[in-house]
Amino acid sequence: MTPIEVVNRVLGGCGIAVCSVGELVLNYYNVPRAIYELEFCVSRGYLVLAAAKLCLSGNFEPCDPEPTINNYTEYKRGFPRLRTTFLPDRQQTIIIFTAHVYGLEPLAEKTLTIRAPDCHVSKEMDGFNAEEMAAMTLPRLAPYLRGQAAKFLSTRDDMAMIAVEELIDGMDLDEGWVSDQLQDCEPAARSLILQNIANKPFRMDHFSENTITCFVRDKEEAEYVKSIAGYM
Repeated sequence: MTPIEVVNRVLGGCGIAVCSVGELVLNYYNVPRAIYELEFCVSRGYLVLAAAKLCLSGNFEPCDPEPTINNYTEYKRGFPRLRTTFLPDRQQTIIIFTAHVYGLEPLAEKTLTIRAPDCHVSKEMDGFNAEEMAAMTLPRLAPYLRGQAAKFLSTRDDMAMIAVEELIDGMDLDEGWVSDQLQDCEPAARSLILQNIANKPFRMDHFSENTITCFVRDKEEAEYVKSIAGYM
């Protein structure tokens, strides 16, 4: 089994809801980002228990905190960091956050699972097979984007701001989507999202073949990403 499958199986067996966050979610929503550490979140109050259950399963062990703290790693400070013990040829580190940090409380209302083998997924998920994707619990786009915007506004977390821009570009979001999906969004977060939607053209690489956004090649792909589960 993969680390994602093991995390979901162990915590699910303990009745602890878990959701992927971070680079994997960006991949799911059509953002090309290398995955260095797997990031998950659990409901507030379950953080220490979740880390303990994973270690007690024998599949993970505690590892040292992020060795270098800078603008891009500050958000990891203070959260449990574990590494796998069951992969024979390598180790995979994981970090566990609380869901409220990402605006994902309650988890059951703001997440989805990919069950059908014919579900549409972005090109950035080509490295995952159907079994791996079926094990994933992922955040819906609207609450995740809203949470990242709110996180930036409250903490000035550079990685949250980057995620806002990249989610908008990966899914080619527009004002109409915001009106439909973020009706009850806090005004400041909504304004930040709309500002970054307006700035989509300025993030384009004019030497790239992409013509819609810096991550979306053409009109056909722009229509396709709208069929990815979680977009609406």
